[in-house]
Amino acid sequence: MKCAKCGHKWREYPPTDMPKTLSEPAPAVDSAPPQEQGMSIEQMTKGQAPGPAKVASGRPRRWIAWLLLLLVLAVLVGGAYFGRNYVVMAWPASAQMYQYLRIDVETQNMLGLEIHDLRTKSVLQNGVTTLTVSGIIKNITDSPQPLPRIKIALIDAEGQSVYSWTTTVEEPEVMPWGQVEFSSSMNQPPEEAKNVKVDLIDPEN
Repeated sequence: MKCAKCGHKWREYPPTDMPKTLSEPAPAVDSAPPQEQGMSIEQMTKGQAPGPAKVASGRPRRWIAWLLLLLVLAVLVGGAYFGRNYVVMAWPASAQMYQYLRIDVETQNMLGLEIHDLRTKSVLQNGVTTLTVSGIIKNITDSPQPLPRIKIALIDAEGQSVYSWTTTVEEPEVMPWGQVEFSSSMNQPPEEAKNVKVDLIDPEN
């Protein structure tokens, strides 16, 4: 120690009854990671990323579904083709669809021929009326069909025939899925005639 006024120096010792300071033990370090640390980014994204096993397991299922769909379509198409006559019996209107696709089916039409695009035309010349009836005869089978005689009838308002005649065409037959045009005329048709009806005459009747 040193006096601030005179500069005298001496050694001073602490008193014997002074309390002693004890060092506190260091807190134990917990080896477990703190709870607030959480998971790392790698750990969080690792479980969310789709594994290769899931992708591989989904592809065979899609292929099986496509194969089943193709199998069902093949069965339907095959049944509609090989069982077409039964389909036409149950649904007669389907015959036109088969004929459009050029698939021969059994129908009530024993001649295998149909009349389409029927047209009529009246011309007055020199005081005489000439009625012309024309149309197309189609073969709805896959084999040649002979052309029968054609019957043209004039029908009144009550549906009764007032006049009729027959005609033929030059071609002896119609080729498979082919067609032949016909035309026939008459002079001075009856005034009560309102409609025209054309039929093919079965040679066996």
